[in-house]
Amino acid sequence: MSPGLVRVNFDPPQTLMLISGIGPKLARVIVQLRQGSGNLDLDTLEILIGRPLRERELDQLDFAENPMLAAASQASGTEEEHPSRSRAPEPMFVSVVGYKLFT
Repeated sequence: MSPGLVRVNFDPPQTLMLISGIGPKLARVIVQLRQGSGNLDLDTLEILIGRPLRERELDQLDFAENPMLAAASQASGTEEEHPSRSRAPEPMFVSVVGYKLFT
């Protein structure tokens, strides 16, 4: 990882706010979503922000998986409770603290 990258799956809200389009409220939503659902990927981040990220913005982001989030997600029984999540789910809207995103 290069110095200065925003680590999407590790960094606190204050650091996530360095990403264009992310203010204090959305930064908190991202942290809550990470804690509840596990690691975020580019597609999810773009949905939360509401637009595609530009190449120069992508160069500043690190989407490395946080093993602590993966372990917490697996320990919560998500797979057993929702076996369809391991397959391609049907698109649906989910409201996350006032933000709508596709899952």
